[in-house]
Amino acid sequence: MGEEKTKSGGRSIARLLLFEALALGGYLYLQNHPMARPLWGLNFRIYALVFLAAYPLFFIYRWKVAGGCLGLVFWPIGYALSLALGISCYAWLTLGLYYSGSVFYGNLTKHEIVFVLLFGLVYFPLLEPVLGVSKKNFSFPQTLWILLFSVFGGFLGYLLGDFMIRKAGTPVTDKGNLFLLWLVFILIGSAVGAMGAQRNGGE
Repeated sequence: MGEEKTKSGGRSIARLLLFEALALGGYLYLQNHPMARPLWGLNFRIYALVFLAAYPLFFIYRWKVAGGCLGLVFWPIGYALSLALGISCYAWLTLGLYYSGSVFYGNLTKHEIVFVLLFGLVYFPLLEPVLGVSKKNFSFPQTLWILLFSVFGGFLGYLLGDFMIRKAGTPVTDKGNLFLLWLVFILIGSAVGAMGAQRNGGE
């Protein structure tokens, strides 16, 4: 990428405010949505509140604390915040699939441990830079570049998964296995694309 590197400590407050506002808006919307309570109960509201609390704390940690001696002392706190934020993002993804009408959203709620591990493939190289909490600080144009490469890599992974399914002769009716296989290829492709885009960017 030919973008000029951002200055140290130049993480965008606008990005922090944007995602906090989106998360707050989503949380308030779900509070009064007729399907939110019977489907998610208290759990999703907790995940939403975790995001609202962990995101600004982790953002400030990356911005002000992560480097030097303080970073060495407080790294367990940063690790815990990263984990909490990742799990919360996974919950938002599950909810997004449900509201989009996807028949696969149930798979994300039945095998959480497996899918959370797979989700980690894209959380660290893609979602952390988008949220502005990655170890390297990426400007907005650099983040768009990472997102573009990740989408392209995920699309190639989707095509590869489709090819493998057709070669193996997997029944189309076996939606759970299809989803898992496709998801593996899509996430690997997205992660490879995001990491490739980061090679020359960031502070």
